[in-house]
Amino acid sequence: MASPVKVTPEQYRKYAVNGELRLSTGFFQRYFESDGTTTEVPILQVSLARKLVEGMAGWPDSCLRLRLTDGAFHYSGLFVVSALESQCDRDNLVGNAENGGEIIAVTKMYINPTGCVGKKDNAQGKPMLMIAGYELLSRGHPILAPGVSHDGDKDKFSTFKSTEVISVPWRNPSLNGAQGNAQMARPSAPRRQPQSFGSGNVTPITMITPYISKWRICGLCTAKDELKTTKARSGAGDMKVFSFELTDKDGAAIRITGFNDAAERAFSIIQTDCSYYIAGGTVKQANKRFNTTGHDYELTINANTEIAPCHDQIPKPALVLKICPLQNIPSHKDETVDVLAVVDKMEPVNKFISKQGRECVKRDIQLIDQTGTMAQFTLWGDQAENFDDHALGQVISIKGAVVKEWNGAFSLAVTSGSKIELSPQLDEVPKLYEWYTTERASADTKTISMTAGGGSDAFGRDLRFIATATVLQLGNEPSLSSGRYMNFKAMVTKVNTENALYQSCPNEGCNKKVVQVGSDHYRCEKCDMTSESFKWNYMVQVELSDLTGSIWITLFSGTATKIFGMEASKLGELRDIDKDAHDRVLTDICFKYFNWRVNAKPQTYNDEIRMRYSVLGCD
Repeated sequence: MASPVKVTPEQYRKYAVNGELRLSTGFFQRYFESDGTTTEVPILQVSLARKLVEGMAGWPDSCLRLRLTDGAFHYSGLFVVSALESQCDRDNLVGNAENGGEIIAVTKMYINPTGCVGKKDNAQGKPMLMIAGYELLSRGHPILAPGVSHDGDKDKFSTFKSTEVISVPWRNPSLNGAQGNAQMARPSAPRRQPQSFGSGNVTPITMITPYISKWRICGLCTAKDELKTTKARSGAGDMKVFSFELTDKDGAAIRITGFNDAAERAFSIIQTDCSYYIAGGTVKQANKRFNTTGHDYELTINANTEIAPCHDQIPKPALVLKICPLQNIPSHKDETVDVLAVVDKMEPVNKFISKQGRECVKRDIQLIDQTGTMAQFTLWGDQAENFDDHALGQVISIKGAVVKEWNGAFSLAVTSGSKIELSPQLDEVPKLYEWYTTERASADTKTISMTAGGGSDAFGRDLRFIATATVLQLGNEPSLSSGRYMNFKAMVTKVNTENALYQSCPNEGCNKKVVQVGSDHYRCEKCDMTSESFKWNYMVQVELSDLTGSIWITLFSGTATKIFGMEASKLGELRDIDKDAHDRVLTDICFKYFNWRVNAKPQTYNDEIRMRYSVLGCD
């Protein structure tokens, strides 16, 4: 066993914190953010050390390669300069071995401008850090915290926040005696503690990140889902899923999810408006489609997660909204947003049977805010039936509304974690009431929720001349992954009567083109099946013209059936009996004006980018 480290009083005064030796948590991120210019003297632990032979290819002027950890990150591209070889031999740095786990203070370090570690093929490699000065402070420890591997990319970990103190007791060398000598020879176990953001050993929810190896949160259950059964992605049968939200005393919330046994256990324990301690689990990036908390991360619990009731009173958090104006809703497709608006119109409760045979209950509500923007808000099930019939004209807050898009129209929906409140106690409410009562009637309004084929008034939005769309290449814009939605008022000048129909898969919901096999069988690759029949579907090329120009658009079955007044199956039968009659059905719309709702999107064909215009609706 190597001899214990003899710490000088000067070193103790310089590096001790309340009788402890603390790792410089997050140092490597700070170092790379400063491009190596920081003057911080970090306290780091050696987790691996490898002696280098003089003249070894790739590592000139180095005697030792190290992997050091700061408690949050570890970095392996560290080299001790040859000038310190005698000190390294004397200190016998070995890393994670019986006498290893040394803790050092790096007093001088720089980035080697010509060196790079792990560079090969297309891999850029990581910077080579040269240690030109260090002090050995302690040894004989297990690895206190291995941390996440850092590759020198400061942007990859830009959201990192230092949230944990990792330390070991450190004996003051001025206290002599057998007890002190014994402690130097046998270092005490490491101590981990969250920084003192809250009481006791509770980690504030805002501080939860993947860089914390251990955490313990405490909060009030403010939302609880039902225990659900779903199909496992692996196809290995059914899977239980349960999610809930915990909000701490500071008002920060986080979503927590369990699967299978962990889900059933948590579901039996967790109750809404009760407080709990949660410790242990996995921290991962939040799925913004389902996560309404506003936290960047969410937790997954497992069989080892500790769930215990908290008997301290945690007040129900006040409503806090990050208000998204309705006019900005289109920028948040498939995300959750907080909305504050006025109930401008309410449709009656609508009950219907879905295609799957289930009875559905739906209610559409029109919202408006001070931007003059109207948006449709849809409630389902019990929420639709129980919504206050006297809500018309009231201010409504929705925390965690989901933004949905269909054919260029945007609407709002809610999840189990969404929170709806009428006339909330917020500072913005009186001003919104005043605007609605004094200016709503005369305000210029626009809607973001008009649906395709929803009447001629719906086409006033995004109305374009054809030449404007073609010359400016509207839709061929990097920021619009789904293309651009626009409206035309145009005349049909030509219809391509050839190949206006195609043979498609007979399965319900599948419109894939089939391939004829032999004389009487048809193969669908999508459904991976061969059948004796097919169904006709529309795919018609039509030329539209206005006073500025013309374009060719594609009509599919929904719109084509409406505009031609005949089902594709009937037209297919007619084509086999009387081709001229078939053509007359298609060309009867020529020289007639329609309002068109169109999606413009670029397509690459033979390395050439062309715009494709697909019709979503017409009137």
